[in-house]
Amino acid sequence: MKRSISFLSLAMAFVFLLSACNAENAVESESVGNDDSLGGDDYAKALDGEFITVLTGGSSGVYFPLGGTMAKIYQDMGAKANSQSTAASAANATTLNQGKAEIGFSMGDAASDAYEGIDSFEKQGAQENLRSIASLYTNYLQIVATKGSGIKTIEDLKGKRVAVGAPASGTEISAQRVLAAYDMTYDDIKADYLSFSEGVEGMKNNNIDAVVISSGLPNAGVLELATSKEIVIVEIDKEKILEMQKDYPTFFPTVVSKDVYIGMDADVHTVGVNNVLITHKDVSDEVAYAMTRALYDNISQLQNSHNAAKDIDIKKALENLPAPLHPGAKKYFDEQGIKE
Repeated sequence: MKRSISFLSLAMAFVFLLSACNAENAVESESVGNDDSLGGDDYAKALDGEFITVLTGGSSGVYFPLGGTMAKIYQDMGAKANSQSTAASAANATTLNQGKAEIGFSMGDAASDAYEGIDSFEKQGAQENLRSIASLYTNYLQIVATKGSGIKTIEDLKGKRVAVGAPASGTEISAQRVLAAYDMTYDDIKADYLSFSEGVEGMKNNNIDAVVISSGLPNAGVLELATSKEIVIVEIDKEKILEMQKDYPTFFPTVVSKDVYIGMDADVHTVGVNNVLITHKDVSDEVAYAMTRALYDNISQLQNSHNAAKDIDIKKALENLPAPLHPGAKKYFDEQGIKE
């Protein structure tokens, strides 16, 4: 009897010891798995209670709906997030450099100029606090005119009323550079510093002959204009684009397909430039990581908000970045095996 009790006691002790070891291993395993505070499935906690302002652009551009969707994604993660309509690229770069927002959209060339302090940023100096989050999708420079205007080439813009974009915006900077490629300046045209929507409205009212728009495809304002006016997209010669690329490496040749807008007769060569998300150096690594990962974890929501977002490809996220990559964003892309 004593021998049976002794054996039973020994067996129970063994079971207890085994259970204790398993529990200890489980705790150790859990600790190892959560050692990296930036990763894991609970990464959203980094945004809980954080104030996040997403800088976008004008209401007729692509940045506006995408930024609104991003703010909603961050809100769902517990952030106190909002999106702001702005004058877009250059203004966003300045605001972020000052630490007055957390993330924003920009054309790659404008953000690069800002970081380096050249051209339109020469007076205010290099915006060295800027950091890159990711390259997104292509912006297509669209110089839109009506068929009745007689404008078919860049040279035909001479003497015409042209909406070149908001002052110092990415679009306006691109407009100057394209004219320069054809040995033209604003002295050769009647330049109006109007936003996309203002320029399109001016064309509807016959107060503007052409509007310069840089956006993803299709642009909502051009779509609307094409329903009431016969439009043309003015071609920019591929050779001219390659020449510009020597001075502005963020520029590249691309094509607006003839099936994008009603009334287009053929594909049109134009300037392409990557759109980017930028932030600033004082955004914490944890917040930058969470903002970046949330973008790609919820990419379908962005794609549902505008067709241009369907071109966002994580494999191209680190191409032609205008400023150093934020360490928090780098952490996420390292996890995904994406390298600069």
